Parts: sequence; structure tokens; C-alpha cells
Amino acid sequence: FRSVSQSRYQLFPSHDRHGRSKTDCLYKWKEDDSRMKTNLLLLLGILCGIISPLSARADFFGKLEPQLIQVADGKKGDYKKPATSPKYTAIYYSAHWCPPCRAFTPKLVEWYKEFKPKHQDFELVFASSDKSEAAQIEYMTEMGMPWPAMKFAAAKDPTLKKYSASGIPYLVLVDPTGKDLTGQKDNEWQLLLQPQH
Repeated sequence: FRSVSQSRYQLFPSHDRHGRSKTDCLYKWKEDDSRMKTNLLLLLGILCGIISPLSARADFFGKLEPQLIQVADGKKGDYKKPATSPKYTAIYYSAHWCPPCRAFTPKLVEWYKEFKPKHQDFELVFASSDKSEAAQIEYMTEMGMPWPAMKFAAAKDPTLKKYSASGIPYLVLVDPTGKDLTGQKDNEWQLLLQPQH
């Protein structure tokens, strides 16, 4: 029998697979852990309005605004501009033909109706993956989507496509500068999309 220290899978290796010592790895882990905690605290501070981001004058939502529509009573209309442009924008990639989307959207509508009145610095925007504008409007009407949507042709704009994923439904939070805050796999924001068991 080979000793544990000589085997491929060591219980207590003195170095990792990159040749770094245990001490180096420990310091790196502590550094990464500390950075993550700092980032989470900063994000929480920004979202709660305690800290103003340096780029507060940037306006990602303002760039989308000319391409937005609102649907009421099954009819497409112009988006009514708010008094102040929201700082944070959630982009919801979804479509009528997608069964998981149709299952999730009512939950998102319910969440939005409770969340939005308390957070005027936030807006959700629907980016349709439907096959036609008529299908997009039908989906928005059927689900009672209270948020604005990108015009059908504009939903494929590179400005939005870069935040999308390989599948739908997909939900991502973007800051005023256009930085993707939550569009990472297994991020807490994405857990909203997971079916509840």
C-alpha cells in the first residue's frame, strides 16, 4: 500500500495543484472571502440608499426609455416617463411560447406589485423572445404585466442581448452604469426563477 501522502488524493497536501503552499492558499482564500464580503456590503448599501454610487449620474434606464412600450387592456401604448429615471433596471427575458416562463411570470407580477411601490428607484423591463409583436402583446395582456417592455424589434438590440443567457426565463439586475450586478449562475437573484418544491 502506498502511503496517503504518496497517493493521488492526499488528505492533507502541503501544496495545491498549482504548486502553491497551504499558507499561500489560506491567505488567498481569506483575501477572496474578505473581498466578497466587502462587495456584498457595498451592494447592500447602494440598494438601501445608504451609499450613493460614484456613477449615480449614469443612466442605463434612460438609454432604454425611447424603446419602451406599455400594454394596457390588450393595446400597445407609449411608455409614460417617470418623474425620475430609475437607478436599477431588471431585465426579464421571457416568451409566451415558453412553459416555464408562463409558470413563473405570474409569480413575478405578484412580487413586482408588492416591491415596486416601495422602490421607485427600480424598474423591470420585459425583453420579449416571442415570435411576433402580436404574441408579445398577447403574452403581456394575458399575464397582466404591469411593467414596460422593449419594443418587439428593439428586444434584439445588442445593448440588451449582452445581458441575456442561453435559456429563458432569465432575470438580470443592471446598475446605472450598465453593469450586470446579478446575472451569474446560482446568484440569489436568479433563485427567483427556480421552481419552489
